[in-house]
Amino acid sequence: MSTATASMAPVVGTSELLDYRHFGTLEEIYAHEMGRLAEAGVGDPEVTSTGGNCYALTGNPGRTADGRSIYLLATTNGEPALTTDSPITSWAVGLYEDQGDSVALAMGEASVDALGNSPDALGCAITRACTALHQYASAAPAGKVAHIGDRGMSWSPE
Repeated sequence: MSTATASMAPVVGTSELLDYRHFGTLEEIYAHEMGRLAEAGVGDPEVTSTGGNCYALTGNPGRTADGRSIYLLATTNGEPALTTDSPITSWAVGLYEDQGDSVALAMGEASVDALGNSPDALGCAITRACTALHQYASAAPAGKVAHIGDRGMSWSPE
């Protein structure tokens, strides 16, 4: 004999549950940017989860001067992940030795305001990150990363 169970209240819109329907739309939302990654020579561009419901654009931008394969991670608006709920104002591109690395080999940033649209700013940030890697990374002070942004070259963290 079973006992009836009281019905639960519906989950409200502020639920912390992951909305898996959103996965397919990220590829569409960032289609122009992923096209720009491919135009810039980044192999296998995609939107990927970075954990904790965070996403980034990723791909394979090539190799370091000494032949190591590198990994590209691009995020928006100074956030550690893509932001889909506000207009894109800037792109940050980090080049890493491995996908799981937490410290970049080099960084590039570009403002959308300075370049007119998101794909152009992303392309500029990629160019800046690659320039930082190939021209400045070997001269980086201990614990610093070459970083090129709208204000020029610097060492991060500053």
